[in-house]
Amino acid sequence: MARLVPIAGYTEGLDPVLVPPVRLFIVATLADEQWREYATMRQTLRLTPAALSKQLGVLRKTGHVESRPDGRRSSWRLTPTGAQRLTDHLDALQLVVATAAEIVASIRAGRRS
Repeated sequence: MARLVPIAGYTEGLDPVLVPPVRLFIVATLADEQWREYATMRQTLRLTPAALSKQLGVLRKTGHVESRPDGRRSSWRLTPTGAQRLTDHLDALQLVVATAAEIVASIRAGRRS
C-alpha cells in the first residue's frame, strides 16, 4: 500500500488506500452506497476479474466496502466509513490539485518575465 509523504496542510484527508486511481474509481462507482453486482462493476470499470477482485479485497480489508453473496454472484457497496473517507479524500485532492496548478502557473509566469 502506498505511503504518503506528509506535507503540512495538504496531505491531511488524503486516504493512501484511495491514491491508486483504480481504487478511487471503484469507490466512486459505489458512492451512492447501494449494492452493485460484481459483473456490473466489471463492465462499468472495464477491469479484468483478477484486477477487480484484488482491489475489492484491499478495499474490504480496509473497511471501505462490504460484500454479500447472491447465489453464484456477489454484490458490493460502499460502507458509511468508506463514504466518509471518499468525501475527505476528494476534498483533499481538490486542494492538492489547486495548489499544484498555482505552483505551475507561478513558475511559468516567472519564466516569461
